[in-house]
Amino acid sequence: MFKAYDRLLNRFPTLTQAGTCGLLFIAGDVMAQQLVERRGLRRHDAVRTAQLAAYGGLVAGPAIGLWYPFLQRAVTLKSPFQALLARVAADQLIFAPTFIACFFSFNALVAGEGVAGIKNRLSQGYVPALLNNWIVWPPVQLANFHLVPVLYRSLVVNTTATGWNTYLSYMNASIKSKTAAEPLKEI
Repeated sequence: MFKAYDRLLNRFPTLTQAGTCGLLFIAGDVMAQQLVERRGLRRHDAVRTAQLAAYGGLVAGPAIGLWYPFLQRAVTLKSPFQALLARVAADQLIFAPTFIACFFSFNALVAGEGVAGIKNRLSQGYVPALLNNWIVWPPVQLANFHLVPVLYRSLVVNTTATGWNTYLSYMNASIKSKTAAEPLKEI
């Protein structure tokens, strides 16, 4: 199976990464709804899952797939250790804040909430998500950028992100629930 994936990744890198990311956003949302929120199959929000799949496949996957090669080319320092730290810093200070803002904005737009919904989701979710991002992702990216060839970095991130996507899905739904005056459960 890995050989087939490797062939696809080498032949169609952006498309393969988009598909992988979309599928793993589905997995993250299903875990959020079934394991965290305990909705059960009858109350599973398939529209929410489809929206997150769309974000993963149309936005996150291509962005991640293009970001890592760019970062590899753009950040070149004489010291490999300094280059590693600079790449992680750029990832966390440029890509992560933008990615999180895009996530909440996209989900507000596809939910039909418009600019007011974007402002609401960003005001409630952006800072907590970014702070938690800075807990989870720097160690992952240190290992990823140090050990993994650039073509496969998005696979490492997408795999790790299944848990992260569960968190983002739950947080996004919690913000939506607050606006609909639904009670929230604590994680």
